[in-house]
Amino acid sequence: MNNKKRSIKHYLILPSYQLRLVLFMSLVVLAGSIMHIVFLNYITARNLSDYFSQSQIEQIWDILRPAIVVTNIFSFVLLTLFLIILTILITHKLIGPMLKVTGHINKINSGTLPKNELKLREGDEGQPLCDAVNKMQNQMRQHYAQLEELKTLIKDEDASSKLKEIIEQMNVEKQDL
Repeated sequence: MNNKKRSIKHYLILPSYQLRLVLFMSLVVLAGSIMHIVFLNYITARNLSDYFSQSQIEQIWDILRPAIVVTNIFSFVLLTLFLIILTILITHKLIGPMLKVTGHINKINSGTLPKNELKLREGDEGQPLCDAVNKMQNQMRQHYAQLEELKTLIKDEDASSKLKEIIEQMNVEKQDL
């Protein structure tokens, strides 16, 4: 059982993307907090003017303003921390598999057909993409096996050597059986 301690660096796979997303979400929360203060001020002043004089409203507002501002700042800080954690965890589950699949495809594209199938962690997104890459890899492996078989059947030296050259260019890792 692997008991590696995970650090924040482990979860920051594409920090620029993840931090931009956190910043954007924090700005949305900040805008919501400011709108909340503005609407509360407008609604309160409008409704209170029906029952109280302007000087009484100013006294009430002077009493309530610090509580409203502190509550909004506290809410903003808590929501921002929550969004930071949520964003990092969600993007880790999305970006990690994408990078793993990309690396696997790049390995195939460079001419090496890996011996092992691509596997994602349990709970990661992108399983359909992973399955498609594994299916493609298995089909390529089958085509390689057919070429190997064809190489043994060909009697013509030129064709056989050309086929051997093509097969050698295909760097297929042998599977452990």
